[in-house]
Amino acid sequence: MKETDPLFVTALARGLEILRCFTPARAELGTTEIARLTGLPQPTVWRLCKTLAALGYLVPTANDKLRVGAAALLLGYAVVAQTGINDYAVPLMKAAADTLGTTVLLAERHEASMVVIQRCEPAQVRRVMLHIGSTVGLTDSSLGLAYLAAQPRAERERIIAGLQADGRWDAGQAPGRLRAALDDYERHGAVLMRYPQEHFTAIGVPVQPADRHRTLVLTCGASDALFTDAHVAATVAPTLKRLAAEIAPLLIKR
Repeated sequence: MKETDPLFVTALARGLEILRCFTPARAELGTTEIARLTGLPQPTVWRLCKTLAALGYLVPTANDKLRVGAAALLLGYAVVAQTGINDYAVPLMKAAADTLGTTVLLAERHEASMVVIQRCEPAQVRRVMLHIGSTVGLTDSSLGLAYLAAQPRAERERIIAGLQADGRWDAGQAPGRLRAALDDYERHGAVLMRYPQEHFTAIGVPVQPADRHRTLVLTCGASDALFTDAHVAATVAPTLKRLAAEIAPLLIKR
């Protein structure tokens, strides 16, 4: 929905844009910083922040800044709870994490990013620096590429056109990554992404119900020494694919 739509409420959209400024790396922000991040006039930011604070979505800090409040957490919890993830999927994800010896993440697309909505760590923790609410790009992550690979061609092309229009399509890297992801997905039902400089390998597996109305993506990653080609093929990919098949029924429309 665009701002030209008569049903579009600009003030609400700006308030939500302010909330999106807060990330794990930007836990506290002042109104000047928010104005810079959003491009909104500072008086507008001040009024919107005052309203968000009155409703509990923002909380003042001791150093005259703002942080996200508990009311925003309730919205995030509602996203997780309505999928049935907490009740059913988390134990399955935890078992997979223990089997693989690394953190397992579940993510959903929001605009040009994939947003982590759940994570489970193994008993012997190998930490992955992504947490619930963390975002990664559609074309530079196993999460995003697995999502794109799982879409029907027309939908994938629509998403890519949007990325290009917004300047978020890296014409030098993205086409090759996507071709490799499509090939991986067609042959293996999973998408492999290697990060040579970090000596790190990640694998993404889409989670889709039979009606395909929604797509989540599972991923896990580890050092190249642990996630060898043989181990990925024999253990990692099959484990994530089984997990995806178990979670998928939760996404069926009721």
